[in-house]
Amino acid sequence: MKRAMFLLGCIGPLILLLGAGARETSPGEPAKPQFTLKLMGINRTVPQYRVWEELGQAVEKRTDGRVKFQFTSLPELGLGGAETIRITKTGIVDIAEFYLGYVAGELPMVEMLEIPGLFPDENAMKQAYAAWNPHLVKLIDEKVNGVLLATAFASDQFLFSKKPVRKLADFKGLKGRVHSVAIAQLLAGLGGVPLTIAFAEVYTGLERGTLDAGFTASFAGHAQKWYEVTKYLVGPVTQVVQLPLVINKNTWKKLPPDVQKILKEEAERLIDARAFELRELWHREGVEGSLAKGMEHIPFTPEIHAAIKEVLRTQVVPSWVKRAGGQEAAQLFNQIVAPLSGFTVAP
Repeated sequence: MKRAMFLLGCIGPLILLLGAGARETSPGEPAKPQFTLKLMGINRTVPQYRVWEELGQAVEKRTDGRVKFQFTSLPELGLGGAETIRITKTGIVDIAEFYLGYVAGELPMVEMLEIPGLFPDENAMKQAYAAWNPHLVKLIDEKVNGVLLATAFASDQFLFSKKPVRKLADFKGLKGRVHSVAIAQLLAGLGGVPLTIAFAEVYTGLERGTLDAGFTASFAGHAQKWYEVTKYLVGPVTQVVQLPLVINKNTWKKLPPDVQKILKEEAERLIDARAFELRELWHREGVEGSLAKGMEHIPFTPEIHAAIKEVLRTQVVPSWVKRAGGQEAAQLFNQIVAPLSGFTVAP
């Protein structure tokens, strides 16, 4: 009996000690993350990457540390943009920034608004996107196994060129880096030679002469320092460059409702609500920054604008309709885009 009492006397304090070690986190202490979300952006150098980081910080703060973000990018993972659907669908990353031009080969329907030169101004772009967005949500759900959190926008497309492009004839033989099927067909229709090279490798291609030029948004080219290897900032051509932020559906379902709500609210506040404002800011910073580095701006002439419109009407849009499914694609184009672009397309 005495031995039993002795053992109890020894074990009792030990239990109390272990219990004290397992206490709950005190107020003010950081909570241990319950959910770690891996977010992949296209490239760390471009300005929208900072917005993704802002989103992560805001969500971490509002969830009191229950959610933690890990950031990476396509170059760091050794991947090309065309693989974005696969790595999102399979959950290799939890959240991914999409550029729809990259995935249009696998999912051609998403390229409809991405076709360059369709819209006369930003107002028309906003109208088209508002009508198109429900279709994008559905496509991401069905084809990507994803949930659309928000969409940022890159700005109109410039040609960063080593050679001056002052007239239509200057496109002939111009070796230009392209980043979508539609832009490749447009450049070919104007007389150029489209080449597909990873975004991170374009600088080297321009430096070594593999490329004469590259299409991209002003801020993207500036961020990659293309002004060091090109002389002329040509254009731009209008384009609705969508950058949807998509979360894997399986990951989404694992998140508690309150975390889902916070994630959606912060994505709306930081991305959707500022999308076109940021688009204009990035455009201006990219142009001004490139010109400050010594580049010369060459606007497209009326002759080039007319040629772009003709190539779109006769080649690019009909080709997209065939790739995207024929009648359904034509109907959607004629419903959403045609009233704003000024021409319809046959199935």
